[in-house]
Amino acid sequence: MGPSPWSSGPSRCSSAWPRTSGGLPAVSEFFAGLNEARCSGEYARWGCMVSNAHAGAENGDPEVRAVLDQHHQELRDAMYAALVTAGRQGQLSSGVDPGASADLLALLAYGVNLRSRAGADATTLRKTVSAALNSMGSPAAST
Repeated sequence: MGPSPWSSGPSRCSSAWPRTSGGLPAVSEFFAGLNEARCSGEYARWGCMVSNAHAGAENGDPEVRAVLDQHHQELRDAMYAALVTAGRQGQLSSGVDPGASADLLALLAYGVNLRSRAGADATTLRKTVSAALNSMGSPAAST
């Protein structure tokens, strides 16, 4: 019997948070790696153990819920730190709230995991991630 679909395969769930010193390019690299891990190779369409647990019955267990909450907070904090750096580097559009945007990006990461598990193609997921990042980025930062 092969590995369980509940295992995460090569982890893009937690071991590869965006480099907090890298700003928006680091966030983009994180999502590119996530998309690659979830849409191609041996572990394509498995999703992430954490995302799968969020959507499954096991999230009712208080110990599991605590792990899921910690994971979410770590992901959100990494996104927030990268966005604060992006702001200092002039990569964010005026008025972008790093806190709310970090929440958006954390939810987007879960969405990529769940949609890839359901068979969404990599191009569609890339376009969705690009739309989210482009809504945050300063046009001057991309030139």
